[in-house]
Amino acid sequence: MSDIPTHTRHCILYEFQLGNNASAAAHNIRAALGGDPVADRTCRDWFKRFREDDMSLEDRPRTGCPVESDIERIKVLIEDNPRLNARELSAMLGCNQSTINHHLHEIEKVNKLGTWVTHQLKPDNI
Repeated sequence: MSDIPTHTRHCILYEFQLGNNASAAAHNIRAALGGDPVADRTCRDWFKRFREDDMSLEDRPRTGCPVESDIERIKVLIEDNPRLNARELSAMLGCNQSTINHHLHEIEKVNKLGTWVTHQLKPDNI
C-alpha cells in the first residue's frame, strides 16, 4: 500500500482506534513525529483497510510480474525467438507493453530489422 515505516503505520492504527478521521490522524502524526511522515491520502487508504477489518500492518501483495523473473524470461524468450515483438512478449508474460519495453531497455536490447540485438554505443573497430 505504501512504503512508510512500521512505527508510522502503528500511529495510523492508533489514531483509527481513537476514532479520529484520516485527516486528523495525519495532522496528529505530523505534529508528533515532525516533518511530513505521512500524507492525508495514505491515512485514508489505511483507514479504509482498517474499516474492512484488515488490521494487518504489512503491505498487501502487489499485482504484476516480479521484475527479476520477467527479465530472465524475456532473455530466454528472445534467445529462442529473436523476432518476437514487444506486444507478443507482453501477451506471453502477462505484463503491459511499457513494462516489457522498460525491461528490454535495461538489458540493452534494441529491435533492428525485426530482430532483438544488443545495443552498442561504441563501434567495435578498435
